[in-house]
Amino acid sequence: MLRISKRAIATMALAVPLAFGVAWGANAAEKFKLGMAVGGNTCCDWMKAQGDVARALAEKNGWDYIELSNNNDPAVALKNAKIFAQEGVNAMIQFNGQPASNPAISQAMNAAKIPVVTYDIADPGMYFVGIDNLAAGIAGGEQLGKVIKEKWACNPDLVVSAEGAAAGIVNEWRTGGMRTGLKKICPDIPAEKWVSFESQGDAAVGLPAARDLLAAHPDAKKMAVVGLNDGGVLSLINAAEQLGRADEVIGWGQDGAFITGDNVNPHLAGSVFYFLEGYAVYAIRDVIAPIAAGQIPPLKAAADNPASRVEPCPVSAEQAKAVPAMAERVAKLLEAPAGTTAYSLFCPNK
Repeated sequence: MLRISKRAIATMALAVPLAFGVAWGANAAEKFKLGMAVGGNTCCDWMKAQGDVARALAEKNGWDYIELSNNNDPAVALKNAKIFAQEGVNAMIQFNGQPASNPAISQAMNAAKIPVVTYDIADPGMYFVGIDNLAAGIAGGEQLGKVIKEKWACNPDLVVSAEGAAAGIVNEWRTGGMRTGLKKICPDIPAEKWVSFESQGDAAVGLPAARDLLAAHPDAKKMAVVGLNDGGVLSLINAAEQLGRADEVIGWGQDGAFITGDNVNPHLAGSVFYFLEGYAVYAIRDVIAPIAAGQIPPLKAAADNPASRVEPCPVSAEQAKAVPAMAERVAKLLEAPAGTTAYSLFCPNK
């Protein structure tokens, strides 16, 4: 009978690579356990997809995986964090669109010695993984500015901003960045033509406020729309359609959530893809896998100095036709070599 020493078995165990090319550093008797708190908004397929990709990558690495939904509710997000702590996760990823609870989440996770990755909305106690929000905003604004310059000689009746104030600095960078980018192309649009409404980043939620804005500007026809995300921009477009005033409305979104597929609104001239479904590749490759290997990366919690930066990909509606729909993107992403990003696979303007 072949006999193998315990030392040899331990040596072989350490030699087995993970999917991302690092050795698992957790106790061999205890699987590494990853918690994922998805956003939970009903608006967007990418929120579910973020969990699907995280689960698949965790399984490839041989980890346990627990997923909860934040239900777009700050109290639920904090409750979920405490549940993850009780379940003994070794690390947590979250998308929390209501970041008011982030400080309390950080405090609870720090007390439990559980590192947290946060997507797109920074918190001082969490690893930041996400888009360069300001660069994405400016890029989208410049693209819309070129459309306005060509169609209206930089003379719109209104430039409308669909704000998402709850996102804090993210809204300032994305929505404000779009205004900045647009002004680079069309610097002489008068200040009184720049107006805003609160969309909360949701097409349905922002609809009443968008209708009110249109009612307050009854003579506006040539309207350019920017905003926190595609959903916010569409709230103004949809309101204009309902009121029969959409003939000369042009929007450019942020996040790419509604710029692919068969039912893209014809007034959405473009968007900036983030490929939100694929964020787990960055989080696991650059933060979670090193933690699992016992190589704790330095905390990088600021959006301008992130643990992992997602590149923005501005596309016109015409260019977006060449980008696969989300379900196909997820499938291809999971088939790709470990660490491959959706940006590298699908952005037509790399």
